[in-house]
Amino acid sequence: MLRFAFEKMDEPPVRVDASHGYLLGANDLSVAGVLSLRPGKLDCESELESALAVSVECETQSMGRLSLSTCLLQQRQERYSLLQELARHRIKLFIAKCEEWQVWDHPACTGAIAQWNDARTDFTASMTTADHVEADRMAAQALVKGLEAGERLAIAHARVSLHRRYETRAAGRVTLGARVTGRSGERGIAAAAGGFDLLQIPLDWSVIERQEGRFDFSSVEPWLDWSASQGKVTVVGPLLDLREQALPEWLRTRCGDFDALRTAVWRYAEAVGELVGSRTGMWNVASGINDSAWWPLKLEQMVEITRRIAVGLRKARREVPIMLEVPRPFAEGVGSLSHAVTPSTLVDTLGTEGVGIDCVLVKFCMGQMGADHLTRDLLEVSAALDALRALRKTLFVSMDVPSGPSEPNVGYWRAPWSAKSQSIWALHMFQVALSKGHVATILWNTLADDVSSRAVRGLTTCDGMPKPALEGLVKARRRLSKPLGPWVAAPEKQAKSQAAATGGGDP
Repeated sequence: MLRFAFEKMDEPPVRVDASHGYLLGANDLSVAGVLSLRPGKLDCESELESALAVSVECETQSMGRLSLSTCLLQQRQERYSLLQELARHRIKLFIAKCEEWQVWDHPACTGAIAQWNDARTDFTASMTTADHVEADRMAAQALVKGLEAGERLAIAHARVSLHRRYETRAAGRVTLGARVTGRSGERGIAAAAGGFDLLQIPLDWSVIERQEGRFDFSSVEPWLDWSASQGKVTVVGPLLDLREQALPEWLRTRCGDFDALRTAVWRYAEAVGELVGSRTGMWNVASGINDSAWWPLKLEQMVEITRRIAVGLRKARREVPIMLEVPRPFAEGVGSLSHAVTPSTLVDTLGTEGVGIDCVLVKFCMGQMGADHLTRDLLEVSAALDALRALRKTLFVSMDVPSGPSEPNVGYWRAPWSAKSQSIWALHMFQVALSKGHVATILWNTLADDVSSRAVRGLTTCDGMPKPALEGLVKARRRLSKPLGPWVAAPEKQAKSQAAATGGGDP
């Protein structure tokens, strides 16, 4: 068992919530286990006897409500200090990224490293004091300073790397995109869509094939026609999403019948290719099939289904690239599902089995209820994108966060979600993601707010009124239409203007 303690304080600088917590093993892979949080204590049970880490949500005044992890720890009866171990992990992650990025002596990172040194000093004080309350207070300070230093490091590295990538050349013609649903005729929404290079048009199988064998694409044809008329590149899909609400009602009754799914998918893919293929620039074949909890698949079944969709689509247009969507890049639920595999395992197996996947769409959608949408700090997101380089595929990064409060007790970044915090987060994420050489395109996951729900995750309101994040992203994309030139260290007073020029907000 992994056991933690934390001292009671009148005004705790860090509040811990384990309701969406989970355990991690080697290589940051989640493992099955049960977390029990009581006042001042956290117990983590697992059948594994190896070293484990725990991930929990922590709320701080300056950095928001974030999902944070400890380092791998040996299981024992004696309790670890939870705040010390969370702080230790942030200090360790900072060191690891500085080594990997080779930025210890880079002038852009001076402020981040100075703040990290402050965090390390507080951590040392926490480890050496005999007063348990004071130890936790110093550990909490070290954790917050470590998070702040990590954010500064991620932003500084992204700005330098963005200049390095686009120093002598402009960005590609398909750099910024948005996912569009619902009405295409709303003037404001159409105007907003016009600022993007690429549009993702999802297919809702439950709507398209309400009756078995009868297909109706009227729900997506307006956007397909509009996109074609504007000369936009389109990504169509995902075709297959194994969540219950995404499947036709007649197929839900056959849940678990792989033969029925295989037959239905083949027929559906052929229909999509025939009726939509001429207006498609890229196919998104499937989303989240590696860890579906409602309709679980074995690995060989995942491969077969993906192959069938790809073959069915390529019967219509062989030259159209194919992508696979990964909605949970941190793979939080893999350990609790015996059938699930990591995204990298699925992509590697598809390659071995000769199923041609040209690129991978990875979704970072945060600030929403559920373990799939935990909010992460920018250094952890940057590290996750670095790790995805091992897929050896071009990445499309899809992202969104709310522009206002929607549900209680969801994660948030720095301050409760608002139009301003959404805009700042979007610009930083744009920089962080696009600074990676293996990332080709940034997609906003929701162009317009959904009129049928409380979610306010779009770049425009339901009636097409633009939000600050829309203007910021389009401006940042426009800035990359020509070479940025080399990065030059700017005086402190010029930092904000330089950040705005390359698409960044306040550090």
